[in-house]
Amino acid sequence: MKKSFIFSFFLLLFLWIKPINSEVINQIVAVVGEDFLTLYELDELCKPYFEKFIEPQFSLKEKENLKTQIRKKVLEQWIEETVIKREAQKYGISVSDKEVEEYLNFQIKESGGKEKLEKLLQKEGLSYESYREKLKDDLLKIRFLQWQIREKILITEEELKKAYQQEIEKYEKTPQFLVSILTIDGEQHLAETIYKELLEGSSLEEVSQKYKNSIHYLKEVTFKEDEIAPELLKELKSLKPGELTSPLKREKSYQIIKLIKKTEGTPPSYEELKENLYQQLFWKKSQEFVEKWIKELKEKKYIKVYL
Repeated sequence: MKKSFIFSFFLLLFLWIKPINSEVINQIVAVVGEDFLTLYELDELCKPYFEKFIEPQFSLKEKENLKTQIRKKVLEQWIEETVIKREAQKYGISVSDKEVEEYLNFQIKESGGKEKLEKLLQKEGLSYESYREKLKDDLLKIRFLQWQIREKILITEEELKKAYQQEIEKYEKTPQFLVSILTIDGEQHLAETIYKELLEGSSLEEVSQKYKNSIHYLKEVTFKEDEIAPELLKELKSLKPGELTSPLKREKSYQIIKLIKKTEGTPPSYEELKENLYQQLFWKKSQEFVEKWIKELKEKKYIKVYL
C-alpha cells in the first residue's frame, strides 16, 4: 500500500510539473497579426549570438543581462522582418531563389571564395545556410522599401554634400602603397635567378612555392609614404602597378617588391561618391521610417510584445 501511494504521488507530481515547463517553453513573446513567436523559438534564433558573446567565465548575472539584451535585439529584428514579409505578401512582392543565388555568388566573389565567406560568417556566429536565409529576408526588405517608400523619402543635394564632407574627413590623405614582398634568404645569384623568372612571366606565388625553403612571401601589405625609407620610396614612385623592383640588398637577405596599387592621398570627387552616399542616406532614412511605422503598429495593437 505504501509503495503504491509513493508511486501515485510522484506520478501526480510529474503530471503537475510537466505542463508548467511546457508553458514556460511555449510562452508567446510577440504577436504580429496572425504570426507569433514563442520563447523557445526566440532562444533558438538567439543561440548563435549567445555562443558568440557569452563567455564561460562571466558571472550568472552577467550572462542573464547579456541574454536579455540579445533577446530584445533579436525580437525587434523578428518583428520588423515579419511585418515586412506580411506587407510584401499582401502586395505580391517577393524575392526568388535565383536572385538570392545571384547575390550570394556576388558575395562569394567579393570575399575571395566560398571558403573565405564561410570563415567570415563563422566569426559573426552564422552558418552559410542561416546567412542564406537571412539574405533572402534582407533582399525582400530592400525591395519592399524601394517600392513602398522611395517616393516618400527626399534626399537633397545639400544633404549629399554634407555627407560627402563628412566622408572625406575620414579619408586617408597620406599617399599609400599596396605591395607584395619576396624576401630571399641566400646569395645574390639566387635573387637574380628569381628576378629573371619573374620578368619572364612567373608569378610571385609560383616562385615562392618553387623556392619555398629560401623565400618568405608577404602577399599584400600597405605602407604609408612616411613609413618607407627614402631610397625605397624613390624606387616605388618610379614603378607602375604590376611592376617589380630589382633585388634590393638587406642585411642578410634580398627583397623583390611588386607594386600592386598606389593611392595619391586625394579623396574621390563628389561625383564619384554621390551614388554611394545617396544609397547610405536612403537606407538610413528608410530604417527611421520603418522604426516609426512599427511603433505606430504597436500603438494600434497590430504588434503585441509580451517579453
